[in-house]
Amino acid sequence: MSVAYRLDSTPELEDRLASLGLARNVRDLAEEGYTVVRDPKGPAIADALRAAIRRAVPEAPETMPGLASSRFTLLDADPVIAEAVTVPSVLALVELVLGRGALLSQVAASRRAQGAPAMGLHADNSWFPAPYPDWEIMCTACFVTDEFTEEAGATLVVPGTHRMKAPPPKGERAEDARPIVAEKGAICLWTGSVWHGNYPRSLPGERVVLHTTYTRLGMQPIETYDHLGADWFADKDPALPMLLGRENFLGRRHGWKEDHRPLLAKTWAQVHGEDNLPL
Repeated sequence: MSVAYRLDSTPELEDRLASLGLARNVRDLAEEGYTVVRDPKGPAIADALRAAIRRAVPEAPETMPGLASSRFTLLDADPVIAEAVTVPSVLALVELVLGRGALLSQVAASRRAQGAPAMGLHADNSWFPAPYPDWEIMCTACFVTDEFTEEAGATLVVPGTHRMKAPPPKGERAEDARPIVAEKGAICLWTGSVWHGNYPRSLPGERVVLHTTYTRLGMQPIETYDHLGADWFADKDPALPMLLGRENFLGRRHGWKEDHRPLLAKTWAQVHGEDNLPL
């Protein structure tokens, strides 16, 4: 069952959205949960961004053809990446979805070669239990440096599922899923509650993409206790490390060589329970 849905508009923001020509994108986000942004800055930096990603993200091993390769914590890997995450049209739409003061949550990139398998259907609000609130928690911008088509391994989306305010059931195969078709330099933006995945890549070459996640200002602690060493915790309640995020996958630097899956699974279990791990 769908629920009420709202976007965080203000008169000042409405004027900015109008001046940037984003009326259609606003409608798309409200009605379908995703949109394709075409800002003049996108095509101007697409080639440089693609080259930067290919330098920063290692190629998949020859012994594992078709494997998707990715890397995280990339904001400072190349100056063009900082340009890509601040495209004016995207920032205006991020404010519409998340309100003022939204934060960068993750800057990652991926390379998917011919034969790369599909990614399963999911919602990005993975770290929150359903039902999601009627306001959005996060959103993702996917910068297209190669044309997006179904054969090229484009993102697939199930329009309108952002109103369900829950993740897709396990094993869900939505018959009304569609590919996000977009040209080089476009930026695909979707809300954290819409169901999406991607198609396998059947074309030669690579799908090279920058993935940027933004989140609401309030989704962080007010204080940090990073100065406390292990000795301080020795005689304290074992719940304290969890309460301070020390047993948490989020808020860390995830290098591409790091095997962080055990910590990711532990964090997932904290939210959803040991019996509801995704894999």
